[in-house]
Amino acid sequence: MIECPSCGKKHRLGTLFCSECGVYLPSGKTLRTEPFPTDELSAPRAATWETEVPGNDREKAPPVIRVRIVDTGREIVLPALPELLLGRLDPTHGIFPHLDLGAERGLEMGVSRRHAKIVQREGKMYVEDVGSANGTFLNGQRLTPYLPYPLPREAELQLGRLRLHITVCTES
Repeated sequence: MIECPSCGKKHRLGTLFCSECGVYLPSGKTLRTEPFPTDELSAPRAATWETEVPGNDREKAPPVIRVRIVDTGREIVLPALPELLLGRLDPTHGIFPHLDLGAERGLEMGVSRRHAKIVQREGKMYVEDVGSANGTFLNGQRLTPYLPYPLPREAELQLGRLRLHITVCTES
């Protein structure tokens, strides 16, 4: 059995998302974070994910992204996907973001339906504003729309006025 880290509901092994709260369910392995060096915050590099395996070989492991809503403290764990859309749900127009911020007062806080995305390219993570109305900020710097920016292991991402603390974790 797998226990949801957010609400505690039990699920069968192999279940990917909690049926109660929708949180991604880790495979029972412990999540490990490595803080992003503070001396590199002025010129961030994209987070990479590598874990040690026996024999001192290096093997790439898929990232897990932990998102904490700064105002409420709510934490969401997102699965490792090549592209994650952040925004607000709008089924009428066929918009189904991986992280729906509607429940976090997204509309009032200026979050667009399609606001930003986190992408993986060549083993690195990037964040990109996808033409949002109120802008995306990475560690206080406004992002130019449609231009990918390296996503550090730990960062503050602001969508409109909604602040998120992002941590890129690896499964070990």
